[in-house]
Amino acid sequence: MSSDVKLTQNQSREMDTSILSYIDDLVSIVDKNYRYRAVSKGYESFFGCDHSQIIGKHVSEVHGEAVFETHIKAELDRTLAGEEHTFRFWRPDSRGDLRFLDVKHTCYRGPLTEGPGVAVVVRDVTEIVRANEATEQKQELLNTIINAIPDLIFAKDSNGVYQVCNKSFEEFLGFTAEHIIGKTDYELMSEESATYINRRDKEVRASHEAQRYDEWVRYQDGRRRLLDMYKLPLLEKGRSEAGVLGIGRNVTYERKAEQNLLMASLVFDTTPDPCIIFDNKGGIISCNEAAIKRFDQLKSDYQKQDINDLFHCPSLANLDLNTLLGDTCSWYGEICSCSENNSLLATINLVQGQFEQLNKYVLIIRDEKTHQEIAENLLHIAYQDSLTSLPNRRLFYSRLESAIIRAERQLSQLAVMYIDLNDFKPVNDQYGHAVGDQVLIEIAGRLQSCFRSTDTLARIGGDEFVALVDIEHPEQAKAVAEKVLKSLDPPLVLDDSDQTIISASIGISLFPSDAGSAEELLLKADEAMYRAKREAGRYCEFSGK
Repeated sequence: MSSDVKLTQNQSREMDTSILSYIDDLVSIVDKNYRYRAVSKGYESFFGCDHSQIIGKHVSEVHGEAVFETHIKAELDRTLAGEEHTFRFWRPDSRGDLRFLDVKHTCYRGPLTEGPGVAVVVRDVTEIVRANEATEQKQELLNTIINAIPDLIFAKDSNGVYQVCNKSFEEFLGFTAEHIIGKTDYELMSEESATYINRRDKEVRASHEAQRYDEWVRYQDGRRRLLDMYKLPLLEKGRSEAGVLGIGRNVTYERKAEQNLLMASLVFDTTPDPCIIFDNKGGIISCNEAAIKRFDQLKSDYQKQDINDLFHCPSLANLDLNTLLGDTCSWYGEICSCSENNSLLATINLVQGQFEQLNKYVLIIRDEKTHQEIAENLLHIAYQDSLTSLPNRRLFYSRLESAIIRAERQLSQLAVMYIDLNDFKPVNDQYGHAVGDQVLIEIAGRLQSCFRSTDTLARIGGDEFVALVDIEHPEQAKAVAEKVLKSLDPPLVLDDSDQTIISASIGISLFPSDAGSAEELLLKADEAMYRAKREAGRYCEFSGK
């Protein structure tokens, strides 16, 4: 070999070695005999020694015989045979800290080796691996927490496609997450419910504000459930369209229980018979208005009294409820009033406590004189709106169903008008509910003047009214809607100086052309009303679009 060739090879070798001295990654050149021919600055730092202490050494002397035989030798042999590849393994550095190394072997033919060699490029990816592990642990913890929450949690994208849901939502729908993710409400529940829910979702996305409301859902198998829903917009980075995050609770049975409790409380408070509830020792827990009116002792602090302050039994020295009832749960007979010294016909029932609750006793004094009066009062409460004295939702539905049967028989037409007041909430917020109630009473009077005695106007919500009108042709419904809107034109007096004008949005549905049932007619009138609001119209007919 000429001296010029040797000089060129030496220059190339020095250049390669010089370049490696500036590289922070672990780079080395290994010859076919597994000996180091060059190492980078990063290699020296990792092993805590100068390159002169590594160059010429066998790989096993640097990494240890066990690591060499287990992880490195076979990989070097594959590369020396012409195969380029990568692998990973854990290795302690000079300080004894375990590091995760990403290794790439490339065939090398150059001035640093005589014959074939291996260029080893190693990157320390420990922090990336640990960060990924930490992220996965956090994600797993988050999933565990979300799945442990009994509330229903789900997220949809801007197209209404489910992206994620928790276990409670799976159990509620009766489907696995694999069946839910990637689908829309139209594929999971009835079309009617899906349309309603999507309308609510659009309101959340459009307003970019969270909303909370009750949401009835009917699934494809016919199940109907009431959800207390909280929805908020999900704005994805780089996208103008928002998704929806939903947090809901199945309150079907809870609301039913509340209604039952309200009804029980209503009966207790309004029954004409004096009713008193005692604890298991005869102390008074509660009493209704009829009892307070009947017995003077109850007009003071009745909870400090017991049954013997009100009644006595000639056959017993001390009136004890446990003794009186014995092994039975009910007792019927005569007791004497301590204040009037006359006998009263009474019923005492045992209400057995659950879990750690104590037994209670309900005593009812029978008085037949006022039963009819209270029965009529209860009927009024059940079917009339307490504020405006208009029919309520229950009475409206009853009349609508009867009107549909009559219209089918007579081949006549009906119109349902859903009337929603605009800008009523600011009145409540600024002037208080007392002024708001007076405004509603005034509006109810104006609306009622627009309808015939044969029509039905009902209040079904805070500022929502519905009307049932017999018509001969659809134009009549439009004329009535115009009359209703005109009745709201005069200003309403709020206090001594302030006035306001409250308008309305009206949705109209017709029988039999739009729907054939009471529920569908009201739903479609509701949809038409929302369209009137969106389009800033005064009223809209249901179009089916």
